Amino acid sequence: MAWASLSNSIGSKPRVLAGPILRKVTPETATVWLAMREPGRVTLKVFDPSGLRMLEGTRHTIALGTKLHIVAVTATRQPPAAPLVENVVYRYDLAFAFDDSQSMNLATATGNASLSYAPFDKPTFCLPPKDINQLRMIHSSCRMPHGNGKDALPLVGQLISQTAQTPLQRPHQLLLMGDQIYADDVGAAMLIMLTDASDVLLGWKENLPVPERYEGLEQANKLPPYMRRELLKGAKFTSEDLDAHLLVLGEYLCMYLFVWSPVLWDASTVPLFADVVAAVRKGLGVEHVPPGVLPPGDDIEKHIKNLQSFAGGLTDVRRVLANIPSYMICDDHEVTDDWNMTLDICVGMYGNALGRRVIKNGIVAYSLCQHWGNVPEQFAEADASLPGTTLLSLLDKGNAATYETNAAKIDPIVSVHTDVQIKAKGAVFHDPNSLIFNYTIEGLGHQVIVTDTRTWRSFPRGGGEAPDLLSPDQFAAQIEQIQPKTAGRALLVVISTNAPPVEPIRSATRHDWIANHAAHFPDVHEAWDLPATAFDHLMKSVTERLTVVGNERKGPVMLLSGDVHIAFASRMLYKATRRFGEAAGAPPTTSVIAQLVASSLRKQTDSTLDLGTEGYTYAPHWYVKPMIGPHVEEFYAGWNVPAGGSLKAAKVAVGTRFGTRFVDRRPLRASGTLRIDEQVKVAIPPDYIYQLDYLVTTKSATVPNVPKPLPALPPGATADQRKQALGWFNTVTGNYRQYNLDPGVKRQIIGLNNVGELTFEWSNTDQKKVIHTIRWTDPSTSLVLFVDYVVNLDPNDTKFPFQPGQFKVVP
Repeated sequence: MAWASLSNSIGSKPRVLAGPILRKVTPETATVWLAMREPGRVTLKVFDPSGLRMLEGTRHTIALGTKLHIVAVTATRQPPAAPLVENVVYRYDLAFAFDDSQSMNLATATGNASLSYAPFDKPTFCLPPKDINQLRMIHSSCRMPHGNGKDALPLVGQLISQTAQTPLQRPHQLLLMGDQIYADDVGAAMLIMLTDASDVLLGWKENLPVPERYEGLEQANKLPPYMRRELLKGAKFTSEDLDAHLLVLGEYLCMYLFVWSPVLWDASTVPLFADVVAAVRKGLGVEHVPPGVLPPGDDIEKHIKNLQSFAGGLTDVRRVLANIPSYMICDDHEVTDDWNMTLDICVGMYGNALGRRVIKNGIVAYSLCQHWGNVPEQFAEADASLPGTTLLSLLDKGNAATYETNAAKIDPIVSVHTDVQIKAKGAVFHDPNSLIFNYTIEGLGHQVIVTDTRTWRSFPRGGGEAPDLLSPDQFAAQIEQIQPKTAGRALLVVISTNAPPVEPIRSATRHDWIANHAAHFPDVHEAWDLPATAFDHLMKSVTERLTVVGNERKGPVMLLSGDVHIAFASRMLYKATRRFGEAAGAPPTTSVIAQLVASSLRKQTDSTLDLGTEGYTYAPHWYVKPMIGPHVEEFYAGWNVPAGGSLKAAKVAVGTRFGTRFVDRRPLRASGTLRIDEQVKVAIPPDYIYQLDYLVTTKSATVPNVPKPLPALPPGATADQRKQALGWFNTVTGNYRQYNLDPGVKRQIIGLNNVGELTFEWSNTDQKKVIHTIRWTDPSTSLVLFVDYVVNLDPNDTKFPFQPGQFKVVP
């Protein structure tokens, strides 16, 4: 069967096109997001196991088009019901009162979609426990539909299914840490589906502000794959992947529907190579496509097969997203690669009308499809002055004309500014009453701080230089001053990329000109590099959340990130008598910083596979190998440099060293931090030090077949009963380690598509560990494999003892 326009089948599709997706959940509220083809009022009810209604709420959809209506409905506690509690499996149900007077239940509205895990007949969830030893968190990033390898997000469904009835062992939260869509790197066949769906679902066509020479090509359906590159290059877009870049709001919105739900797909009728050729021929208005317009046919065919594989897993993905609270962040590919990377890039993209429009379309779609569920309170229906609520009212029942008419009101809400405004500020910034993309996730035993380092960054060095991912006031606003305080709970901080990344990326950043002649590194300015002032500031800010006991600030911090399409872990001991920028007399600080990286859900490449094989010393070419040092423990010392002073004034003598590795010679700025090896002699004690280890895995295994899970524990179960149940559970499920894979081999990096899980061994003393489990599908056997990185958070860990001799004062 040949591919056909969605217009031929939209009337027979279920009324719910995507969702339900479970979003923010608290003891008092639960939010569910949906996209529908008909408008109506949606009612959400949450029940306890006895059938008692605990939460209820209702909200009408907003009309983004004639056949695209979305809503994030929030249910609130209904007295006399008590707040939701841990160790309970709650189920929820949805009722639909459509504007055409039809009423439907969840099964009917979704076409009897598979949305629950046995033995339940409705979607379910449970709250994270106060005891962090029983907390299970899932995280990962970067999911591209036509990417290589098997999509890792369906693996989460196996974890839920194994433990559906056991709320203390079931995964509690899902953190999706950026690049949930790829707006720039879109497969040609997928763009054909998205443009078609945009026209069908919206019922109106956005007119793009294209230059005069592109007159007649203002609408996306006139710009098929391979006709967009020159237009976007003229708008100063810097992504390598411009041939099928999303342009209009409808395409951005439809991308979310296609990556979260199977409803708009038919895997057997994805556009084929002939359809791509026909679309390009029609766009060019020629009978035969000229040579050089299309890439090799094998590339297009490969992407089509990958899209078919991706679509085949979407039923499982939809069920996953319905049964675990999910939280998301904004990164570059939600808009375009390199978005807001440097001042030069910002001036180029925001300096023309088309660039601003495409950026706005990406942020509006992110706000509606991802951020609404993160912070539904910014979109509360009862307060029309809220930024999210205002945005919804400006978009509801709109069309091409109103979208342009309301631009002056929409732009500041989503923080789209001109190049003149950005240059004047020296930063990308937010207006008053704009949407704020950073937020927190509050648990009884843990706190997750989700930062926004994409829309607040500043450019104090201008030009093409690396930005400050957070300005000083945003370090304070997004991390240090967040309320409520962490107050002894486990602290997790989500950052968009690594702190620090692996050495190959750090070397590429230090030597970007050389590195980019070996292989393109588009994200060289995106990481929290070490040594760097920004890194020092980040460490100061995250440890500001820790409690001062006696005369010492002490405790662990866990940094969660993705972005780099590999998974790994690092452990850093941080000691400070005076942290970055801190006045004398402050209490000393001791902290272990665990970095836990999970990526990609679907974006593996030859480079990530090579990183998985070669580990932390991987180099993309022999002539850049000398820039990458050995996999060894690293030591750094830092000094607070007086205003107008220099590191020389702090009496640190930097010698010269000859060898096979390049030496970093970047000037020191507001602070002085240096790597401590044979090239550095310390004349006075440093104010703070870092001792960094990139970790290897401790265990690897296959996941065995899993019997039916243990029934839920009785109320008031004793500690011994819980311990016995957990032991049984670990024995009969994938948590039981069969150490039968790669005997004697310790993996360093996982380069295949993967998903990460965090579990904890926690006590009231320094004896704390976080276990970072990475799961993926073996491409040769289709078995699910996993490895563990165990990060000891005790600053006195004997495996990684503090090395004071490295920081010895030499007169």
